[in-house]
Amino acid sequence: MTDAGQGVSQEGLLAIIWTLAGVSTLLFAGRLAIRSIILKSFHLDDMFGFLAWALMIACMIVSSVEASLSYQYSSIFIGESPMPSPDEFAHMTITIRRFNVASQMLFWTSLYCVKISFMLLYKMVLGVSGLYKGAWLGCMIYIVLCYGTCLIGVFGQCGDSSNLWTYEQCMTPYVASLVTKLIWVDFFCNVSTDLILVILPLPMIWRLHMRTKQKLALSGIFSLAIITIAFETVRTVKLYQLTTYLTNLYSYLELLISVLISMLPSYRFLVSPSAKDREYRRLFWTRVTMRSYHSGSSGYSMDNYERRIGAGESQRDADATKGIQDQPATISAQSRDIV
Repeated sequence: MTDAGQGVSQEGLLAIIWTLAGVSTLLFAGRLAIRSIILKSFHLDDMFGFLAWALMIACMIVSSVEASLSYQYSSIFIGESPMPSPDEFAHMTITIRRFNVASQMLFWTSLYCVKISFMLLYKMVLGVSGLYKGAWLGCMIYIVLCYGTCLIGVFGQCGDSSNLWTYEQCMTPYVASLVTKLIWVDFFCNVSTDLILVILPLPMIWRLHMRTKQKLALSGIFSLAIITIAFETVRTVKLYQLTTYLTNLYSYLELLISVLISMLPSYRFLVSPSAKDREYRRLFWTRVTMRSYHSGSSGYSMDNYERRIGAGESQRDADATKGIQDQPATISAQSRDIV
């Protein structure tokens, strides 16, 4: 089947999005298992992680239902298929716009749930006190405002929101110019908030009393948003050069990769060489395989283990649980270890 100018066939598009959605689902289930076994509790970042995943799945469902009509429309748009009657084409345009408004709402809400999930993770792992508390709060407010700006763009893409469902009012030169501006406004909001996710935790991480390797590992985990910036840049350029109807693949990939990345921090302990993370791995796999687990001569206890590790490892690990130089003790060591 032809790709109708979208760069991939309809079957190929559906295979890609549902394969990545399946991987994200498996990673999300693993994240819940890790949190329930290691932390024995869930936090706000998990709640927003769940919302991001659920809204992403809803977006993919809407996109799958829309796919056939979308490919038919883009085939007409690029001249591969004959132009239908004006009334039929107008009806098709409005129908696709209804699907697009729904998918765009789900897209932006899921994407910003990922961002908020990371912000709440920073608060839990690094703590918020002093100047960092104000910076964190200011960044969180900015992220929420950017989300609102993107939603305004969804409903204001035809000027007045009442024009969304009328063909003539949404096909004027003014609307075409407005859509171009909204593309770059969305790009600025999305990239600037991703840069916040990359930059905000770095000063705190590098002031912690821990080994350089640990600092680099945490910095790498919190810099994963750079990947989504790359996808957002490609998506925006394609939107500017082409049209919304020919860039579905790039939009779906950005969302899917973002949700997938948001699940990865919980898996750090599976590859970390530290003694504490090796102990966490043994605990996790024995719980998964339903075997009893004993550390040393006594039954495993997270509290006992923390005390034993604190006594047996270097003072650096003990200091890392206390916080930042010249600041109150606010870091959750247990949470940081499984980030």
